[in-house]
Amino acid sequence: MWFFFAAIVFMLVARKIGWWLSRAFFYETKNDGLAITGTVVWGIVVALCISRLIEYQHPGTIMKWIFGFALGAYVAIPNYGLFNASSIPYEAARRHNLISNVPFVTYILAEVAARWA
Repeated sequence: MWFFFAAIVFMLVARKIGWWLSRAFFYETKNDGLAITGTVVWGIVVALCISRLIEYQHPGTIMKWIFGFALGAYVAIPNYGLFNASSIPYEAARRHNLISNVPFVTYILAEVAARWA
């Protein structure tokens, strides 16, 4: 029960932080390398937070998968819901896709690595 509430609070807070990072840094920086590094760090931080929450609370299997791993994957995409995809200009679409996909893939790889370690 507490895992559910902790996961929801994490989601609400982390979504706001992800949106802020997207607007203030990921979209604004002129250096793609910095944006990629930032999104990789974001994916790893989300994976660590979810892993620690799961280890601390020991939820059941369904709660772990839905409100643990799936919720973490949702939070790992920092710009999800920030912009309407059709409103992104063509020249900014590459950066938008980078900000969406790199932290998601990093999150998955970090979770797999945490489970195998």
